[in-house]
Amino acid sequence: MSILDFADQEALGRVQSVDTATVIVRVDDIDSLRALQVNRLVALQSSLAGHKLIGVIHKITRTALEQAKVADLERAEEALPEVNLVRIALIGTLIDRDGLHSNVFRRTLETVPEIDACCFALEGERLTRFMGVISEVTAGSQRLSLGCYTLDPNAEAYVNGNRLFQRHALVVGSTGSGKSWTTARLLEQVAELTSANAIVFDMHGEYRSMAGNGFVHLRVAGPADIEAGKGLSDGVLHLPYWLMSYEALISMFVDRTDVTAPNQAMLMSRAIVDAKTAFLTAGGHKDVLANFTIDSPVPFALDHVLAELNRLNTEMVPGARTEKQGDFHGKLSRLIQRFEGKRTDRRLGFLFPSAGVADSYGWLEEVVTLLLGSSAAKDGHGGVKVVDFSEVPSDILPLIVGMVGRMVFHVQQWSAQGARHPVALFCDEAHLYIPQDASSGAAENAIAIFERIAKEGRKYGVGLVVISQRPAEVNRTVVSQCNNLIAMRLTNGDDQTVVRRLLPDSLGGFGDLLPVLDTGEALVVGDAILLPTRIRIAKPRNEPLSGTIEFWDRWADAKAAAALDKAVESWRRQTLMT
Repeated sequence: MSILDFADQEALGRVQSVDTATVIVRVDDIDSLRALQVNRLVALQSSLAGHKLIGVIHKITRTALEQAKVADLERAEEALPEVNLVRIALIGTLIDRDGLHSNVFRRTLETVPEIDACCFALEGERLTRFMGVISEVTAGSQRLSLGCYTLDPNAEAYVNGNRLFQRHALVVGSTGSGKSWTTARLLEQVAELTSANAIVFDMHGEYRSMAGNGFVHLRVAGPADIEAGKGLSDGVLHLPYWLMSYEALISMFVDRTDVTAPNQAMLMSRAIVDAKTAFLTAGGHKDVLANFTIDSPVPFALDHVLAELNRLNTEMVPGARTEKQGDFHGKLSRLIQRFEGKRTDRRLGFLFPSAGVADSYGWLEEVVTLLLGSSAAKDGHGGVKVVDFSEVPSDILPLIVGMVGRMVFHVQQWSAQGARHPVALFCDEAHLYIPQDASSGAAENAIAIFERIAKEGRKYGVGLVVISQRPAEVNRTVVSQCNNLIAMRLTNGDDQTVVRRLLPDSLGGFGDLLPVLDTGEALVVGDAILLPTRIRIAKPRNEPLSGTIEFWDRWADAKAAAALDKAVESWRRQTLMT
């Protein structure tokens, strides 16, 4: 039985004109017109039996049209009848029966309404029943609950978990709109799955509050962690320099404005290959030795590289009469200084760990198992790994986040076809390390990695959830590959423009809602949801640590005080003191 059975006398109007996906309905009853609202749903008769076309009201107009010339000017007003028009964008079809299934909604238009077809408002019990159909988009573990529909608070809003992560998602919203709240809502449901596998790039430590058996919290090693000798068993993650790709190493150690930069890069690459060869030879890894490249994740001694660069920088060669300076004599001094400067920078201690911490052949497997092992894997780790990058210097943040992204992608790429376990990367504050305009070699490197993940990740089981308060500053290629959009309130015009470009032409009017959405309310569109609509996101059990400080209340509190002494000491130590 159809959930949308209407009698003709219930029609609010009749179709006056039809375009490809737009319908104009004439409403003669003024009371019916007053009851209508923009962005509400309507149903229209279809030329196919058992079909109802579903549309969204985009515009309501009340105009007066002159039908005939009137000689008596005093009677002119009587000759101007009112015409009430409603513009509707068609979004899909409700089919009474499709095989063994009844009341099936499809985001397709097999037909368009005929002229004079009846149009009905979806309200009350009918709206609740229709939203129930939308909520039954899938069954079992594919269902991911976001909250409830703004149109009908009684209907729970679900998205398809498979399609949300397979086809990438974009979560955007201005500060205070509920963006972190929405992310926490997604993470909690992912963590509940038996074999969950997700990595969260936490830039400010907001998700430290996420608790439960499904969560593992890690942090990139800070100066205090390094001094205390903490490692993976303590939840402290080192990301050694030898994990970097050749391009990343060049961007970090070579000044591209230097006239000798090409020579520096060439000699550095030779020295690194020699150092990796020495490591593999000493360890007896003959199979790897025969096939490795400079980008292979093989440990190597930085002292070996520096010794070779110093030798070339001071090399004297035989001349016609006496020794003369070698080809690179004195030309590598700046490169050597950059190596020494980076290695002694306490903020970068996670890149240059102490001997024995992250320089063994088996260390990489241990880290990969921790980061990519699911909650059901033999290691027993939680399925959602929250990695805190808050102590990573901002100038190399793109380089370090890109290193982790590259590691995940290549592990998935080199896994056997049937052995890949999918993983989702939650990229919080994505504009910081996947920017639209690269201002450094580090940013260029990160952009290249995430662009590849966005374009090819689905083939290897890598999904992206890009989260940002400034979508206009996020790389366009990455954004364009996100086929699911969760847009919360956006007040900046440039950000609104980016989101509008992602909306289908028939839903272009939805972009006008972006600046007026309530806190915690989102416009959800994409492959993961049947009905593009507004959803009020449900409260997560553990709210992220991103609540806005109440200025006025704190200023009015006589007991409020800031621990400035600890802040100064933390600044000096480059480690947050609690």
